[in-house]
Amino acid sequence: MSSLAFEIGFDHYRFSLPLDIARFHEEHRQQIRYGYDAAIMQKASRKTPDLYEKKLMIIRDRALVKSLEVSITTEDLSAKLKETKGCCPITLQPFTFAENDATDWSVDRIDNSCGYHRNNIVIVSVIANQAKSDLDLPGMIKVALGKVATRDLLSEREWWRMTRFYYRRMNTLKPLCLCLLLSESQALYDQIVFTQLFRIKDKSAKAFLKHLEKYSDKETVMKAAKLTQRRVYHRAEMSVNVLYDSPKLYAWIKSFIAAINAHRAEFDPLLLECLFA
Repeated sequence: MSSLAFEIGFDHYRFSLPLDIARFHEEHRQQIRYGYDAAIMQKASRKTPDLYEKKLMIIRDRALVKSLEVSITTEDLSAKLKETKGCCPITLQPFTFAENDATDWSVDRIDNSCGYHRNNIVIVSVIANQAKSDLDLPGMIKVALGKVATRDLLSEREWWRMTRFYYRRMNTLKPLCLCLLLSESQALYDQIVFTQLFRIKDKSAKAFLKHLEKYSDKETVMKAAKLTQRRVYHRAEMSVNVLYDSPKLYAWIKSFIAAINAHRAEFDPLLLECLFA
């Protein structure tokens, strides 16, 4: 942290920023002063910070206050921003650079227990960053499923998009018990299983249905899939009403869910893949 404090002091001189050290912990203030004085003694060239230098300065200041490590560079920030193609992956809105706008670009740490490292940061909008806050992956999934009340910063669709985005980047360190969560929302549970019967060509759906055949009759699973295809194409919609209008198909779905719940430890990861991969 002392080297980070020194760099912050040095950069405050280099970028002609006021040296306001009151917001930093007492233990870091002297190193900040040393960095600032070193820049003066070395007659460091002064300049106006560009987009990435300014953002990195903000990140370093925040990291020092929170005792977080910082190893990213302006080149890392530039590369990460280019990956987004100028749009927030959560809201799909173009980034702004006006400062203090909800659509401004911001740097989020994927794992909040770690610092600002190249593999632990993504670029999202300010409002998406605020909505995620300190949520881990299970927390986001619960919000997406409507199991946790949260501020109305994002729409339901954006929460699902956020969960899919971070699902590819986060590790689940504790069991989620997804089947139990879905059992509290039967219509959603029905819809998810129904959807997999329609998406039989998708990799995640194939894996799910193949596993389902272990605990349900294979022929029944295939018949249910074929009936689902016919009904969806005939009605031209994927609404759960298409399922409920068919007593035979609904009976099959209920039997499948009973089998899934009886072996939920095996189906939890398969359903996670179906929903968020």
